[in-house]
Amino acid sequence: MSPRQLKIFALFGGAVALAVCLGYGIATESYRSIILLSVLVVFTALLVIPGYIPLLVFGLLTPFTVPLPLIWNFPLMLLALGTCILKYWLQHGLAPQLKSTSINTVTLAMGLFFAWVFVRYCMKPSIPNVMGFGRNVTGFRAYLNYGISFGLLFFLGRFVVNRAGFLTLMRWMAGICIAYSLLFIIFSLSKSVWIATLVLTYGSMFVDFFDNGFLRFVALPEFGLILLSLALLPHLLKLNRVQWWGIVLLAIAAVIMGGNRSSLGMAFIIVVTIPFLRGKSRQAATIASSVVIVSLAAYFGGPALSRLPHTGFLRSLALISPELALSTRAGETMEWRETQWDLAAIQIKEHPIIGRGYGGLENAFEFADPSQLDQAVFDIDLATGGIHNGYIACALTFGIPAALLFVYILSSQIMGNARRAAKIHRDDPVAAEMHCFVCAHLLSFACAIYIGTDLNSPFIWFLLGLGVLTTNVKLAEKKKAKAVPPVFAQPTLARAV
Repeated sequence: MSPRQLKIFALFGGAVALAVCLGYGIATESYRSIILLSVLVVFTALLVIPGYIPLLVFGLLTPFTVPLPLIWNFPLMLLALGTCILKYWLQHGLAPQLKSTSINTVTLAMGLFFAWVFVRYCMKPSIPNVMGFGRNVTGFRAYLNYGISFGLLFFLGRFVVNRAGFLTLMRWMAGICIAYSLLFIIFSLSKSVWIATLVLTYGSMFVDFFDNGFLRFVALPEFGLILLSLALLPHLLKLNRVQWWGIVLLAIAAVIMGGNRSSLGMAFIIVVTIPFLRGKSRQAATIASSVVIVSLAAYFGGPALSRLPHTGFLRSLALISPELALSTRAGETMEWRETQWDLAAIQIKEHPIIGRGYGGLENAFEFADPSQLDQAVFDIDLATGGIHNGYIACALTFGIPAALLFVYILSSQIMGNARRAAKIHRDDPVAAEMHCFVCAHLLSFACAIYIGTDLNSPFIWFLLGLGVLTTNVKLAEKKKAKAVPPVFAQPTLARAV
């Protein structure tokens, strides 16, 4: 039997086994087993693909957790990153003659930041609860996210080592964002309570309902923002006109149907920043003018729009219109955030230099009466850093100097990538667009961190590492070009005729 026939039989046998398992899971309503099986199938398929990028992007962008027994919400990014690291070590350990190529992605300031996180953890160590959810809030998961972020930052330059790898990374990000955008848009239009419960159980995101019955997935706009930025960078993602319009419309739908005010603001920042950095001043001015017109229309049209029977997908416009913020109840979440910030500010004054660390909240889920629930929620958010302001959360947990250090890391990467993009956009448009992608997203996250994102998000450190990577890849190319000796034409003797 030939290898080709063996491969066909193996694929057929695997398909039959998968069909039987899925049929059994549906018949017995064992949806946990179905989800776990689906994750394993996709994970295995990405694992056998050469390289590390597919598995890395899948773990980074997938908004689901691994439904393992005895562990609550096991992060898929940890599994993907750990597998990539193991694959990297095995590949270079079993083949020592293989030349190891790596690009540095950790700056001195980043190293100091994570060193202080480690020291702060050692000052007040925490361990995970049994089943991942016990009476006490230990803060282990927040520290674990910082560990995942550092691992991603450190190994990123070993998984993506050149320009071709960066472009492959962008293509895989686009493909996975398209798949998840379509999936969650379909889920949203289904109005299914069962789907909402399933995603809440096995997802790592918040799920709500609009007043028109459609589902609202908080993670959906993230995919739209990535697609929107890539659509504005033609050298990173080569698209024809039909593909371009399809991706742009899908991105806009994802941002709107997510209903996040911060995502709308991030989208505005991205669509103005990228043309400006690419030297398209007229295009940037046109888009900025359009953004101002839309904002004014939403502001003055807010009173009329707020009187509509259903204002569901208009929730993101609550960023601009006070009337829509009131009718969609989006303003209530801002008041809740401000209360959390005030409570955090009081505790920052107690430990302004070294912070209070994560966890340390005992019997967090035991109440004498239901009236204590609201205060308990605030206490839990403070203990886990979930106060919806990454800068304040960092100052609360690690001290004001650590928060200022992160601000320096973020601002230096934004300014550095912007400067390099503007400098080389004519001579090397591909490298310039690499810097544009990083700069636009970091600039948008600088605002998003203020009202929501915590600093232990792996995607933030992925972008920061990508900013260092784009710079060092260009330097490595220049160094390699100088190392190649010039080739001169060999002299030839003229032959007389």
